[in-house]
Amino acid sequence: MSSRLTVENLSFFYGNRPILKNVSLAVAPGELVSILGHNGSGKTTLLRCISGYLKPKEGAVRIGEDAVSSLSSKALARRMALVPQSPVMEFDFTVRDIVLMGRNPHLKRFSGETETDYAAADAALVRTGMDALADRSVLTLSGGEWQRTIIARAICQKSELMLLDEPVASLDIKHQIEILRLVRSLCRESGVSALCVMHDVNLSAHYSDQILLLKQGEALACGAPGSVITAPLLAEAYGIEAEVRTEQGHPYMIPRYD
Repeated sequence: MSSRLTVENLSFFYGNRPILKNVSLAVAPGELVSILGHNGSGKTTLLRCISGYLKPKEGAVRIGEDAVSSLSSKALARRMALVPQSPVMEFDFTVRDIVLMGRNPHLKRFSGETETDYAAADAALVRTGMDALADRSVLTLSGGEWQRTIIARAICQKSELMLLDEPVASLDIKHQIEILRLVRSLCRESGVSALCVMHDVNLSAHYSDQILLLKQGEALACGAPGSVITAPLLAEAYGIEAEVRTEQGHPYMIPRYD
């Protein structure tokens, strides 16, 4: 059963320089939440604090009743899966090999994969449409195929929460839509929560249940897309003039280019 992710008054410093200041967020089971903000606003740093990779100076991150700081790395990996930003693969693994790596947090010491692990990998391959490419070298994959492979690994991990750092940044619009449809359907059907660092305002508005908008490390706004994607908030966060319309029931931002 999935648990609620809670971020409470989180602050993080690099040396004496504040990067995040009193950021709070709650992600319910089955929700897809996007983190938006200009470059350098603290989006990826927030994701790394939530993942336990960075230790915040103040505040807490919890999955259910458990503080992330209290969990071992293996226990934490059973609770959350990370889809990193543009991971580079230099070894000639097959797609199935990469997906099976998602089972590592569940393996006993010195033991190999079981039939249950292989079944979980096969199910994840089917779910992401990568089953036909299971035996292909990852060095031959396109950007979209590689991204689906990494998401399949996260599915195979069977965690409650997926953390995705710019999952569509290097993809064309067709593959961007495919990946976000896939993540949203996982949330809806499996009760998995997803927290995505994003750059595209309109894609975030269309696919997210909530949006956290950061400005210089602080939460400028957080809530349903219609309450966050507004002309005044976009002007404050990005320093741009934009018109916001409603398309297909979702806010849609049209920037002024002149």
